[in-house]
Amino acid sequence: MDDPTRRPPPGLIAARVASGTQTPASNEMEILLRRVERERQARKEAEQLLEHKALELYQANQTLQAQAAKLEIDLEERTRALDEALAFMQNSSRAEGEFLAVVSHEIRTPMNGVLGMAQLLQMTELTEEQRRYVETIQSSGETLLTIINDILDLSKLDAGKVTLAARPVDLRSVVAEVIDLLKPQAQHKGLYLDTEIDNSVPAWIVGDATRLKQVLTNLVGNAVKFTHHGGVQVFGRILPDAAMLECKVVDSGIGIPADKTPRLFQKFSQVDSSINRRYGGTGLGLVITKRLVEGMGGTISVESKQRQGSTFTFCLPVAVSQAPGEATGPTAAPGPLPSELRILLVEDNAVNQMLALGVLQKLGCRADLAHDGEEAIAMTRASRYDVVLMDMQMPKMDGVSATRAIRAMENVHQPYIIALTANAMESDRQLCLSAGMNDFLAKPFKTAELREKMAAAPARPA
Repeated sequence: MDDPTRRPPPGLIAARVASGTQTPASNEMEILLRRVERERQARKEAEQLLEHKALELYQANQTLQAQAAKLEIDLEERTRALDEALAFMQNSSRAEGEFLAVVSHEIRTPMNGVLGMAQLLQMTELTEEQRRYVETIQSSGETLLTIINDILDLSKLDAGKVTLAARPVDLRSVVAEVIDLLKPQAQHKGLYLDTEIDNSVPAWIVGDATRLKQVLTNLVGNAVKFTHHGGVQVFGRILPDAAMLECKVVDSGIGIPADKTPRLFQKFSQVDSSINRRYGGTGLGLVITKRLVEGMGGTISVESKQRQGSTFTFCLPVAVSQAPGEATGPTAAPGPLPSELRILLVEDNAVNQMLALGVLQKLGCRADLAHDGEEAIAMTRASRYDVVLMDMQMPKMDGVSATRAIRAMENVHQPYIIALTANAMESDRQLCLSAGMNDFLAKPFKTAELREKMAAAPARPA
């Protein structure tokens, strides 16, 4: 290996060359040595550079690993936070649902007494003045019940628990039912109530008749409420070049200022406070209507001018449907219930006991009374009942548990069990049916509704 300390200094080499003492061979050697020195220096610098870059790469790698570890920790923390937020929302939604169910039950129970007793009172001999008082009680109670139903509907829509049917729907019949329902209100105010369904609308379309009727009832009901002169018209047609059903509800009412229309579809919102004071309502009807229309894949809009009226328009995707199976014939008017029908009323509330027994008496029936589920089981085992009207919430044993126990009994006549309860949620209905009940009727109920439910019970063998 070449030792740089033994190599002649560059100045000496130059002197030798100048004096002529440097030979050509030694000259070439010197050039070679210089080249080797340059390469050695270049290699050293390259090694230093490589070492420096390697250190930078190592430090960068360490930084990346630290950042990756931090990101993983952040991701775990955010995932945990999202899980906690989701659990909180689910618990909140569950708590809200439970709260609304309790509130609904606690309001429906006394409302059943108020409305039911008003019905019974209407069946008695009354003076004209007394009849007006009873009708006012009935109307006020039904208004309160509508508010409760709206709140429950909105809760179910918020929770995504409203399911929409896809069955054959006769739009003309649905509109006619809505008009028949609201015509007395319109006539009382001196308003006309007209419909015009275009020939482009098929006889049968696919949809949910109940929800479609709810949408139209809200819109036409609002139109009648806010109209004092003229009237309300309902139009329906299939849009040209589009498989869309367009329905318009046009009124000549008080109208809405243009800057107030966005508030129409907000919860608990009225155009202004004086509207609520004068006309009442919670401001939920249009919110529910909008949610239902959007749930059916459609849109809803409004055009209005103050003191000139409003036009609400909703459009829904539509498909033509085949007519459902032909009915066996016109439905006969319900006759009286068989007088020999043996009925057991299972009810712990004193007012509801009095009401139900009074309604059954008006229907020509008598009933035995059980105050709770345990008593109902014992009485069903001891006697042969055709119909059991079963409350859900009772002391000692609830109606669902009592029904399961009755269905499990052997060598005992199985009665036709109808839930008669202030638990009005869809989940309550499903719970009752899954426990073995045959039907479900929510309180407050109408006499005709109870009679219809009881008429479905199997006839007693001769």
